[in-house]
Amino acid sequence: MVGGTLRDIRAEIRSLARSDGDYAVVCGRTGSPPGAATGQRFPDRRVAGEAAELTRDYRAALRRYDPNIPYDDPQVYKVSKGPPRSAAEAAESDDDYTRYSAFCHDTAGALFEALSELGHREAETAAMETYLTLAEVVDDRDDFCLTLVWSLMSELDVRLSTAEQRAVVEAAAGLFCPTPTPNPVEATLGHLETVGFVEGYSVRPIPDTEADITADKASETDARTDARTDGDDSSRTWELTFGDYALAERTGRIPTLPIAVSLLRRTPGRAVRFIDGEALSDGRWRLRVRMTPEGDSAGLISVEAVENRWLNDPSASLGQ
Repeated sequence: MVGGTLRDIRAEIRSLARSDGDYAVVCGRTGSPPGAATGQRFPDRRVAGEAAELTRDYRAALRRYDPNIPYDDPQVYKVSKGPPRSAAEAAESDDDYTRYSAFCHDTAGALFEALSELGHREAETAAMETYLTLAEVVDDRDDFCLTLVWSLMSELDVRLSTAEQRAVVEAAAGLFCPTPTPNPVEATLGHLETVGFVEGYSVRPIPDTEADITADKASETDARTDARTDGDDSSRTWELTFGDYALAERTGRIPTLPIAVSLLRRTPGRAVRFIDGEALSDGRWRLRVRMTPEGDSAGLISVEAVENRWLNDPSASLGQ
């Protein structure tokens, strides 16, 4: 299956990497590191060039299923000098679809790798079969990349236990070399907006009530501090509001999978629990997520959406 192939290619890239390497790889079309080389450094330009070619192989493995994947342009650069100008200009360009497609395929690729690594062959096969079936009826071929993510989300939701789902999503996030990020929730939503997965967002801390807390007792003791905007921020519940969510569904659940992968890679060692979601007017959504230094993550595939007029209104636009 594709997961094993992707895993083998990433293993080759990692075998070339060195923690103190002077060189790295960036995509000249998106301005970001190719997903398979994110966070990796290489000892010299030649080795980094080998890694760059392997990132092309990684993308080619996915292109067998989605021929619309844009061809990337991996470029080698010396870390001390920063990425080449072309990559910096690409990061500010209007090539929205390339960034959007790269995000979808990087996320999907990592999830396929995680399924393969953890031995969930049945779920991996089912996700690919679902995708291939849907791809035959998708009107816009540009939607293939999103359909791949949706197929993974759908099969993970129904085929794996909560613990198995958590292990897969955490493993997928771990492939991006997780790094603690200041304001990780804000950074995650900002990244999702940059790649066109959401449009317009706000993030604010909210106080917890006893009825809202779904974490363990250790989390409950921190509830009284959650409305603060200074001091200890180790445990906090956040309200995320955003519009034009690419995976919006008119059902009783809201997909959280791509948000979870993106957030977990910015919060290593933290538990992330998506609590619930709600459809708002004008195609906007609200999610609550709680982060704590201990406990288990949860709600990483999807969460229940509050039943209201916006969720059930057939004339309302819930996504793109």
